[in-house]
Amino acid sequence: MEDISWQDIRKVIVDFLNQRLSNNSNYKSELAKLDTAKQANDLVTMNESQQKINELVKRFDFETWMEDAATRRIKFLILASHLSKGIHPSSKASNANYITQMKPDSCDNFVSSATVIDLPFDATGGASSLDIFGLLKQKVKDDITILKLIVNDHPKVKNALSDDENKAAIYLENLKKLLSDNWIDSQASELNKQFFWPNNEEIYLSPVDNNYRLLIPLHPSSLCNIVYQKVQTRFSDENKKAREQRFKKGFEQQHYFSFHDLAIVKLGGSNAQNASQLIGSQMGRNFLLPSMPPKFSRTVFPTIANSQETIFNKSLQYYCRSGFRLLFDTINAKKNVFKERNNRKEAFYIIISLILKFVNHLQSSKHAGWTRDSSLNISQQLWLDPKRINLKDEIKFKQHYELGIWQQELEQQFADWVQKILRNKFDNIKEQFSDPEFKEWCREFRPAIKAHQHKYGRIG
Repeated sequence: MEDISWQDIRKVIVDFLNQRLSNNSNYKSELAKLDTAKQANDLVTMNESQQKINELVKRFDFETWMEDAATRRIKFLILASHLSKGIHPSSKASNANYITQMKPDSCDNFVSSATVIDLPFDATGGASSLDIFGLLKQKVKDDITILKLIVNDHPKVKNALSDDENKAAIYLENLKKLLSDNWIDSQASELNKQFFWPNNEEIYLSPVDNNYRLLIPLHPSSLCNIVYQKVQTRFSDENKKAREQRFKKGFEQQHYFSFHDLAIVKLGGSNAQNASQLIGSQMGRNFLLPSMPPKFSRTVFPTIANSQETIFNKSLQYYCRSGFRLLFDTINAKKNVFKERNNRKEAFYIIISLILKFVNHLQSSKHAGWTRDSSLNISQQLWLDPKRINLKDEIKFKQHYELGIWQQELEQQFADWVQKILRNKFDNIKEQFSDPEFKEWCREFRPAIKAHQHKYGRIG
């Protein structure tokens, strides 16, 4: 940026004006008339057309155009990043320029205008003044625009604006005024939306005055334009090629953009250019990304809350409901025949298999040490989180694990859980579920837990 001279900037301005003149419809029309008049030797028409051409040439003369643009028409131009007209095209409320303001160090993981390092300027105002913004967006070198040079107070800008030093100072001062918010005379509009926001969380329900402040949202056109350009990359040649190659064999797969469930809201009314230049460049279209709650696939396994002390609860009973249903049917049967005894063993096999499947899920899906934040009793922590023994600061945990006493504690917890379920289910015969049955349920659980620990317990 330091090697840019005022001559470089001046050349960009002159080239821009020449291009504007060449594209002027009246200029092209008069050139065509003049050419026709010359062929017909129509002196009157030739003089009229030449006079109009000279007037247009003078209008786009460097000094003439700069004086008119930087002193008169610039008053009808507004540079901003947040526009009131984006909310309603007829709004006359104030706008905001967030680009030149200090940005917070942290955005608290929210995407906002502060997230973008190089936020583009937007312009609104009279259509006759938008060409000034077009000039300011002209690139002098690489991606450095005239506007960026003004924002960074480049010392060569002033000399490039006029050969008259006093005029150049006035032009530069007026251009810099475009970058600042005029909040001294700020105003809202009846067409704007407004809502009250509590000043803080503690007092928003208290009877104290001034609990709220009135907020008037503005349309973040600069940020929305970046989103719009990003979404439009789905139509780029590179993206189309990458999408097509995913169905072809022998081609290297490339990443590509794909946006689903997009909605479009039209801004600016019938002529989006009236709202702002960026909104006009998008033909008024603004993409709305889906803001629906995520769809979570419901797990078949019970969940474990940090406050729960045991996995042997109603959730686990429901998870093992097929086994308990068979066990209940066996107890309801009147005769103690081979079929019923076999069904009873099958019921316990189902219950224990489901429990061990659940435990295997926890041991394989959760990170080592996840039980540190839980309230589970120590025996269940040792069972459900065996990878924790490999952590450096878990020497005591590893010692408990290797002693193996926790396995007997688990047997008793399982048996106690089954006993309570059966006593609640069969209140009229609950005395039948006593110590002998308790010991039998422990024996049912013992080989299963040992076999499972042998397979999954020592990981790492």
